[in-house]
Amino acid sequence: MTVQRPVILDIAGLALTGDDRRRLAHPLTGGLILFTRNWHDRRQLVELTAEAKSLQPDLLIAIDHEGGRVQRLRTDGYTHLPAMRSLGELWMRDAMRAIDAAAAAGYVLGAELLSCGVDLSFTPVLDLDHERSEVIGDRAFHRDCPRGSRCLRRA
Repeated sequence: MTVQRPVILDIAGLALTGDDRRRLAHPLTGGLILFTRNWHDRRQLVELTAEAKSLQPDLLIAIDHEGGRVQRLRTDGYTHLPAMRSLGELWMRDAMRAIDAAAAAGYVLGAELLSCGVDLSFTPVLDLDHERSEVIGDRAFHRDCPRGSRCLRRA
């Protein structure tokens, strides 16, 4: 027996094409991921996500939007969020302030995306910066796990 699993698709432009609509309406499509190329302004994003959900109401709409250098939505009222490393650095000085700052950043990020029809952000939560990856870098909270936490470590 073959198990069919939903896929997450992307689109090339600012609006849905006929082919995009056909693919998004397909029963094996589970989500849509957006990138900077899909963003012009808030109004356009709201229209894009509303049209996508009109084709499939339970469609998951996602974006890799996390603050710092990976913030896809940078204009039209979106809050500039810091790179996650700044929260790790704050943790080293004042853990309670860092927890409050992380919660506030998460709330702002989530509220702003939800208001435009985006359901999920691929924001880092567990990345560690071992200075081996330029991709991760300041996107990670810290080089090490917080004291007292259980953390998976690579050998």
